[in-house]
Amino acid sequence: MPQAEIGTGRGGRKALWASVAIIALAVAGATAGKFMIAREADRFLVERGGKAGSVEADFFGRIHMRDVTLPFASGGSVRVAAIDGRPTISFLKGGFELQGLELELAMGKLSVPQVSIEEPDFATVANAKSGDQAKEVPLLKRIEGFAAKRVLAPEVTISQAVAGSEQKTVYKDVALEDIGGGRVARYSASGASFGLKLDIPNGEGEPRREEMNGSMGAMNGKDFDAAYLARIYGDKAGPDDKDPKPLYGPVSVKNIVLSHGASNFSYDELRSSGLSIRMPAEPLLETLQKLQVADPDALPPAERQAFFKRALSLADIIGKGDIEMLGLKTQISEKDDDGGSRTIKLDVDKMAFHLEGRTFDGAMHGVSTGEGADYARFSEASITGFSWHPTMEALTKLAALNEEQIDSFPLTTLMPEFGTIRLKGLDIDMPGEAASTSATETVTEEDSSTDSATAPPETTDASPEADPSNEAANPNAELNEEPVDQAAMPSVPERIRFTLDSYEVALTKPRNGIPTDVRIAYQDLSVPLPSDAVDEGSKTLRQLGFDRLVFSSNVELAWDEPNENLVIKDISLSGKDMGSFSFSGIMGGVTTDFFSGDMTAAQMALFGLTAREAKVKIEDKGIMAKGIKLYADENGLTEDSVRGILVMMTTAGLQQFASTQPKLQEAATALSQFITKPGTFTLTVKAKDAAGINALDLVGAAEDPALLLGKIDLGANAQ
Repeated sequence: MPQAEIGTGRGGRKALWASVAIIALAVAGATAGKFMIAREADRFLVERGGKAGSVEADFFGRIHMRDVTLPFASGGSVRVAAIDGRPTISFLKGGFELQGLELELAMGKLSVPQVSIEEPDFATVANAKSGDQAKEVPLLKRIEGFAAKRVLAPEVTISQAVAGSEQKTVYKDVALEDIGGGRVARYSASGASFGLKLDIPNGEGEPRREEMNGSMGAMNGKDFDAAYLARIYGDKAGPDDKDPKPLYGPVSVKNIVLSHGASNFSYDELRSSGLSIRMPAEPLLETLQKLQVADPDALPPAERQAFFKRALSLADIIGKGDIEMLGLKTQISEKDDDGGSRTIKLDVDKMAFHLEGRTFDGAMHGVSTGEGADYARFSEASITGFSWHPTMEALTKLAALNEEQIDSFPLTTLMPEFGTIRLKGLDIDMPGEAASTSATETVTEEDSSTDSATAPPETTDASPEADPSNEAANPNAELNEEPVDQAAMPSVPERIRFTLDSYEVALTKPRNGIPTDVRIAYQDLSVPLPSDAVDEGSKTLRQLGFDRLVFSSNVELAWDEPNENLVIKDISLSGKDMGSFSFSGIMGGVTTDFFSGDMTAAQMALFGLTAREAKVKIEDKGIMAKGIKLYADENGLTEDSVRGILVMMTTAGLQQFASTQPKLQEAATALSQFITKPGTFTLTVKAKDAAGINALDLVGAAEDPALLLGKIDLGANAQ
C-alpha cells in the first residue's frame, strides 16, 4: 500500500511536470509568435515608407497599431489612428477594425471615423512591389492589391476642391462587398448629405460665392472600378488604352434633395446602367490643374492654343453612358419688382440622357411649369442624333490658327449636327405683353363746376399770366395743349394661349456646318378665338363659325449632291375645316458653294440657280362653303345664288385671260371646275430645257409672266 501510494505520487508528479512543460512551451511559442507577428507588421509598414507610433500583438494573433501613417509614391498619404485585428491565418478568418482613417490624395480627402474590414487579404499588396523598393509602389498598385470580403463604415466623408469649387459629401452606413483587383462588386449606403460651394458670376461679371446643400436617400451600385478611376486621375493613356473601359455598372440613388436659398430641387430617383471612360492623353488631375487660368485670352498664343486643346480633350474621355432622373420637383422663389416674392414651380416626370462618344440623345417626359394660374406644359421633348463631332473637329483646327488665319476661318463649321428635335403635347396659358389701350375722358358738368369752384381768380389782361405766349409765366402751356381724350388708361396684359400636338425639326447631313437635309413640321397648332375679340380678322373668323384656329404645316428640303439639285419635297400649310396649300419642286444649280461656309461664294452661286419643276396643290375642306354662307347671310341671299354669282364671275375672267394665252386654257378650265365644285386643284409646271429656267429669265418673268409660257409645260386638273 505505501509502495502503491509512492508510485501513484511519482506518476502524478510526472504528469504535473509534463503539463507544466507543455504550458511553458506553448507560452514560449505564443510569445515568439506574438513577437514575430508584431515584427512582420512593423516591417510591412517600414518597407512601404510607413510608420506607426506603436505595434503590438497579443497571444491570440491580434495586431494592435496606433498612429499609423503610410505615404504614396504619387503623392498623398493615409493615416489611421488605430488598427486592431488579425490577418487571415489558415482556416481562421481575419478581420480588422480601423479608427480615425484619413486618406489624402490630390483629387480630394476621405475621412472615415470607424471602419470594419472582413476577411482582408494583404498578400497581393505585399507582392505588389516595383523594383527593390516596395515603398515606390504607386497608389494604383495598392488599390489593385487589396482584397476583402466586406468593408463596412457607419460614416464616410469625401471632400474635394477642384477648379475653384468646394464639395463635401457625408455618406451613411457604407458597405463595399467582394473587393479584389481594384474593383468593388457591390456597394451601398443608406443615405448621404452634401454641400457645394462655387463661384458664380453676378450681373456685373464679378464672382459671387454661392452655397448649395442637399441630401440623398438609399444608394446601390455594382461593378465600380476604383483602380481605373485612380488611373484616370493619375496616369495617362498607354498603347493599349484606345477604347473606353467601364468605370461603374448599374447604379441607383433615391430621394435626392438640393436647396439653394429659398429654392428647392428634388428627384425621386436617379439611375444609370453604367459609364465607360477613355484614358486621357495626360492625367485628368493634371489637366484640371492646368485649366485653372483666370483669363485664357491673356495667355501668349502658343499657351492659349494649348489651353483650348486641353479643354477640348475633356469631351473625348467619355465613352458610353446614360442617366435617368425620375420625379423632378423644383420650386424657385425670387423677389419681384414690387419688393414681394414670387414662386415658380417646375415638375418633370422623367428625364433620360444617353451619351456615346460625341453623340447625344435625350428626352424629357411630363414637364409642367408655372406660377399660380399661369402654366406651360408638354408631354414629351426629345433630341436624337445630336453630334458635336463637327464642332470638335472645327474647334481643334481653330485652336491651332493665328489671329490672321482665324479671320478667314469658315465659322459655319463650328455648328454641330443637330439631329432631330421633337416636342409633343404642348399646352400654354401665360400672360403676354401688356396691351396698351387708350380711352377718351369725358368731363361732366359736375366735374366742370368742381374745377371752377377750385380754380384761381381770373387775371386781368395786363397780368403776365394772361398772355398765352409768355412761356415763363405759363410753363405748362405745352402740356395743356394735349387733348383730354388721349389720356392712356392702365394697360391690360394679353394672354398667350395655345396648344400644339407635335413639333419636329430635323437638321441632318451637315456640310461645313450647314444642314443639307431639313424638315420642319408641326401638327395641330390650336389657337382660341376669344368671344370678345375686337379686331376685324378675329370677328370675321368667329362669324365663319370658328371658335379656334387649328393649323398644321410642313417644310421638307433635301440636297441632291450628285445632280446639284435642291429637292423641295413639301412646303405646306393646312387648317382644320378650312383647306390646305402645298408646294413641291426641284431647283437646279445648287453647287457645293452654297455649303462652303463662304458667304461671298454662296452669293455668287445664286446667279447659277435654275427652276426645273414645280407643283402646286390646293384643297378645300369647307372654307369656301363657310365664306359663301356668311356672305349670303349678310346680304340676304341664298347660298346657291351666291355660289352661282361667284362661279360666273370667276369663269368669265379666266376664260377672257385664257383667250389671249391658249396654253393657259387647261389651267383655266380646271380652276373653274374647282370653284364650281370645290375639292382639289393641282397645277404642275416643268421647264422644257433639262437645265431649267435660269435666273435672268425668272427676273424677266417678274415684269411679263407670259415670257415663260414658251419655256414651260403646264398641266392642271380638278377633282
